[in-house]
Amino acid sequence: MIFSYPDKSPSSDEAGPQDRRRIIELYNDIRPALNAYLCRRGLSHDHSEDIIQETFLRLVRRTPDEGTDDRLRVWVFRVAHNLSVDLHRSERRWSRGNETGRYTVVPELVDPAPSPEEMILLIERLARFRAAFAELTPKQRECLLLRSKGLRYRDIAVALGVSVQRVGELMQRAISLVR
Repeated sequence: MIFSYPDKSPSSDEAGPQDRRRIIELYNDIRPALNAYLCRRGLSHDHSEDIIQETFLRLVRRTPDEGTDDRLRVWVFRVAHNLSVDLHRSERRWSRGNETGRYTVVPELVDPAPSPEEMILLIERLARFRAAFAELTPKQRECLLLRSKGLRYRDIAVALGVSVQRVGELMQRAISLVR
């Protein structure tokens, strides 16, 4: 079976102003998490920035209006993942071709799981946090929980039926008590 693709005019490849704004907002929103993900996969900061740039270039070249922001987020992470896999493969091939000695340097893969000592420290920290959280007033707890879900102070104020200033006071006290 032969597949044919419709011819695109040169202007159809370019994103419109609305699409550009949407891509810029997505870039600003997702870049830190994407950078952390790629660094966690063992890439240097420079390589992760290159992959992020290439990923968003591919997004710009994509046909506009192909899905919701959530689907675009998934697409961006998938493309970045695939590009990082390609980079790892090419580096592995390059290092195989340049072996001159008997011993080669093999990069250690760091286990992302915490060590037993780190686990004990995390458990103790969580216990202290729970004790401090239990000491908070119900409104302070609600403020912290709603803020942790990404709500802004204005939205929290509407949800709790208090002023934005009151939310700020509650958050400040809650954070100082939990610290």
